[in-house]
Amino acid sequence: MKRKLKAHLWTLPRWFAAPFFGSTLLLGASLAGGISANSWLALVAGLLIMAGGHSFNSYLDYAWTGIDKGEVEDRSAEKAYTGGQNLLANGAVSLKEVLANALFWYLLALGPVIYLSLNVSFSVLIVAALAMAVTFWYSWGKFNWTHELSLGVGVGPISALLGMFGTVAHPNIAAGLLAGVPVAILLCFAGLALDEWPDAEANLKKGVKSIAYYIWNASISLESFMGIWFVFMYLFQFFLIYMGILATQTMWTFIMVPVFMALFVLLRSKNLKDKEENKPFRKTAGVFVMLAALYPVILLVGQLIGP
Repeated sequence: MKRKLKAHLWTLPRWFAAPFFGSTLLLGASLAGGISANSWLALVAGLLIMAGGHSFNSYLDYAWTGIDKGEVEDRSAEKAYTGGQNLLANGAVSLKEVLANALFWYLLALGPVIYLSLNVSFSVLIVAALAMAVTFWYSWGKFNWTHELSLGVGVGPISALLGMFGTVAHPNIAAGLLAGVPVAILLCFAGLALDEWPDAEANLKKGVKSIAYYIWNASISLESFMGIWFVFMYLFQFFLIYMGILATQTMWTFIMVPVFMALFVLLRSKNLKDKEENKPFRKTAGVFVMLAALYPVILLVGQLIGP
């Protein structure tokens, strides 16, 4: 019972991703005139949608795409920061239970979404619907080269717009779309390569098509690939500061540069392709994700403190 409760309340929702989604949402709210009580309601809605989307992803990757089905060597690997990929295969929960879990989070999200739609902007309902649909695009995107883009749209622009429209009726949409890009690069274009690395061998046999899987198949250096995206992330942040969208104080995120460099070195030493020997890599990847979550938080704090 305890294991099942943990699965429903922690593992399936994948709360580890809350700093990425939540910080981007509040960043959008700050760009819309400042964080208000309604902004916090938008945050609740956004995190509940995130939880439902993650749970749906576990359902879809088992029941629809099948990449989480099969023996250990034939399915997605369990990660140090999330075990949602293996709950169904291990029999910890049933397919119906996972579907019910996903629908539960989405239904909970409708409360603040409907309130904000009636009291702030009807656009909240539209953005929330798009956010809920991202998880279906994400599962489908693993087979048509839009894998990274789908998650990037969800964690970046859509999260920022949900925060914006949850705060004011007529925000600067362009600013929200652009402001969400750095976190999208971090979690999706760089992060998914790390996340899918231990899954690549098994999932490529099932026909997946995405950059994250391609770099493994082509034996491209994982840390070099991620490092290039990190450089682009910081360059784009510079651009946003130059354009006046982000405050200069968001440059505090640069304190993370030596941390990321150290993690890249550590990744190289633990970069193993053998799925049976990937425990050191899995542990390092977990540390990487936890520390990377500081970037969007620092970015948000810098924006709030700035003029």
